[in-house]
Amino acid sequence: MYPELEQLQKVLAGGAKKPGAKKRNGMSGLMVLHLNFVAKPSSGPEWMNELAEAIENARLDKEGLEASVTLISDREARLVTLLTFWERKRFLATRKYCIAWMERLLARFADGTIRAHSSVPQFLVVERSAGALVRMPETGVSHFREIAAD
Repeated sequence: MYPELEQLQKVLAGGAKKPGAKKRNGMSGLMVLHLNFVAKPSSGPEWMNELAEAIENARLDKEGLEASVTLISDREARLVTLLTFWERKRFLATRKYCIAWMERLLARFADGTIRAHSSVPQFLVVERSAGALVRMPETGVSHFREIAAD
């Protein structure tokens, strides 16, 4: 897990855009492994640091791990999703092993089963110029209001 946003942005930005081509998100060379679990009830606030340290110490970067993001449910603090971004070719060749490594790493943090599935990441990026107007829906209203983009 990379707490530095810059590191994650660097990984996610990859690839150059061809002239005249639609903007792509640079994710074609990556796969995402989703690991869903319930954190142990005895886990204190330090468990996230321990998880980050465990991932770093496992040296999975040598196996193709590029980055990871932890998502904690806003409805139940024990529901956790760990998204790990892997080099696609290496991941596809070793998918079973990647899942097994991550499940083994997460076992001490999980209260029960760890569910794993993989997917191809595709970020939806909206391009806009500074000062351009963006249409945003009003909450509970059928019309739009215009706001200036950042």
